[in-house]
Amino acid sequence: MSLLGWPLLVLFILLALAAPVGCLAAWNRVPGPDAVRVAARLGMIVTCQATALLLVGTLLNRSLHLYPTWADLLGTAGRGGNIEAAGPNGATLTRPAGGRGLDEGGFRFDRSSRTHVGHPFGAASGIRAEVRVWLPPQYDDAAYRGRRFPVIELLPGFPGSAWTWFGALHVAGELEKAMKNGQAKPYILVSPTITVQPGRDTECTDITGGPRVATWLTTDVRTAVTRDFRALPDAASWATMGYSTGGFCAVKLAEQRPDLFRAGVSLAGYFKPTSPDITRDPTAVHANSPLELLATRPAVDLLLGGTRTDRGTAAAIEDMIARVQPPTKAFTYILDSGGHLPKIWEGMLPKSFEWLTQRVAGPS
Repeated sequence: MSLLGWPLLVLFILLALAAPVGCLAAWNRVPGPDAVRVAARLGMIVTCQATALLLVGTLLNRSLHLYPTWADLLGTAGRGGNIEAAGPNGATLTRPAGGRGLDEGGFRFDRSSRTHVGHPFGAASGIRAEVRVWLPPQYDDAAYRGRRFPVIELLPGFPGSAWTWFGALHVAGELEKAMKNGQAKPYILVSPTITVQPGRDTECTDITGGPRVATWLTTDVRTAVTRDFRALPDAASWATMGYSTGGFCAVKLAEQRPDLFRAGVSLAGYFKPTSPDITRDPTAVHANSPLELLATRPAVDLLLGGTRTDRGTAAAIEDMIARVQPPTKAFTYILDSGGHLPKIWEGMLPKSFEWLTQRVAGPS
């Protein structure tokens, strides 16, 4: 029985109606001593409340599409699947072979997330916001002394925070496992704030008369990270990755700035702007739509990931790959099931790291 299907909804409606009717019918018919009757009546009240909550939860799930399948609800969906080449220049994915204290610039080590947390000021954008930096174990290894590392810039959804990648998605642990399995090289993971004004979804855009979020995420974050950590500065060693709104941003920024990023990964992203800051201006829409930016033929590789049960995601990916032209290359990573959930995106990380490892240069 599907979590989003009518049979389950009808079942919970019937239960929600039957529970209070049954409670009224049985209220004065409970036999036994007073303690037994009180316990039985409390049980009937709890049953009425439980059936009501089940109905409300089912209606909410149908509206927001949070858990399309039982596997999502039980946490067993989102692993496996394959990356496939798309567009004219696709190539088959092959498996590759085999705590500091206070940093310059004000970064401090946060033990709970194992990240270095700072609030650098962006001279180009005028924005000061939180940035979290995770360093691979090799960073302090004598064998890597003096070497610089490639960077994956991680973009959260809206209104997510820089912490979400390390808290809800456990990205550092997934990367460490991928490195041990030979799927990934050591990366510096950088998660900046994208919601620089509470409640305002700029979709990582430089807004006329507003915050210059694109400049913050491209120029200023890179400046802070390469200044305070041994991060490689060139485009060949940087990639973007995001989920939901962050997926939109990851693809858009990679397309807009192929001089700064080699590749972009979208997990359950979309590819047409929705923010009023952008949609009210046709020129801004054209300049900030990942779908329309493909016409500029940026020299980047894009991994477009999602699931067929996450509403609209697969269709949006199909629209994108239909417009890909060289030298842009697009790859798809679509699972048959999975909701719009952190657990699903976490499960897609190992193959996303593997894909990036074949494209991003470094350490060196």
